[in-house]
Amino acid sequence: MSASRWRSWTVASGAGSETPSPRRIVLVGATASGKSDVAMRLAERLGGEIVGADSRQIYRGLEIGTEAPTPEDRSRVAHHFVAFLDPAETYSAGRYGREARAAIRDIESRGKLPIVAGGSGLYIRALLEGLFEGPARDDAIRERLTRRIREEGLDSLREDLRRVDPDALAGILPGDPVRVVRALEVYELTGRPISALRREKARAPLPALLFGLRWPRPALRDRIAARLDRQLERGFLEEAKRLLESALPESTPGPRTLGYRELLAHIKGAMTLEEARAAIALRTRQLAKRQETWFRNTRGVRWIELNASGDLGRATREIEDRLDPAVDRP
Repeated sequence: MSASRWRSWTVASGAGSETPSPRRIVLVGATASGKSDVAMRLAERLGGEIVGADSRQIYRGLEIGTEAPTPEDRSRVAHHFVAFLDPAETYSAGRYGREARAAIRDIESRGKLPIVAGGSGLYIRALLEGLFEGPARDDAIRERLTRRIREEGLDSLREDLRRVDPDALAGILPGDPVRVVRALEVYELTGRPISALRREKARAPLPALLFGLRWPRPALRDRIAARLDRQLERGFLEEAKRLLESALPESTPGPRTLGYRELLAHIKGAMTLEEARAAIALRTRQLAKRQETWFRNTRGVRWIELNASGDLGRATREIEDRLDPAVDRP
């Protein structure tokens, strides 16, 4: 489908309104599933711009370890929400949802196709449904919970959250104390799970077509290992060293990011490089499993089943076919 043909179709489908129409694509799936590759192919074929939905690719200086789009990719296709924040800054899913909606409106106003691609389930939910922001922070509660993390470890608070709000815990990465503290804080302040409050207060849905990339588990495991090898060859370790030199507190997003935590431990002498590599691979596989569970429970996802041959071109064509089966292939 050509870019001009896509624009004609979107006008006919009512672009600019909030009624359901196939003018926005959301591409989800586990880490290393090929979302960025397929999004690039679609954007180049359909005249689109890519809206990132990755809670770590938003940070500058973490491009290699988060597998962010390269400068070359970004010169070929416009990307949004990539490498625009300092790794010391926090960025909430609620803020992402508001700002990503604004970016999508801007993309559409210029006659382009928004293609959202990412594996952060909470970001996707915030974009499509909105999120409950919750009550104002309570410094006394936060200090008490933070002190417990120092004394008992984060796992203790995660277990507390599992008891009162397992749905919220399912969307929080294991090394993320900020969201664990916030969820427990909201529960203490309101007596209700933040996940339930979010569902009640969600804004009007954003119409979009959702597609997911799904691999057999062994094939995805191999893709994760190959990607990690490629990242290390590209300078992942050197990127982690630069992060250490920036002297950011360990509680900030950069040092907490998967892969950097393990490499920083290696740099400090706590583990060998091979041990760090094995830990990164294991935790990435665990992340992939959580993402698969999250998106499997997301309504409306049209799944593209992939096999060991890894034909992402076929996946791209299948998405195009589902968009408009009547259009001849170029």
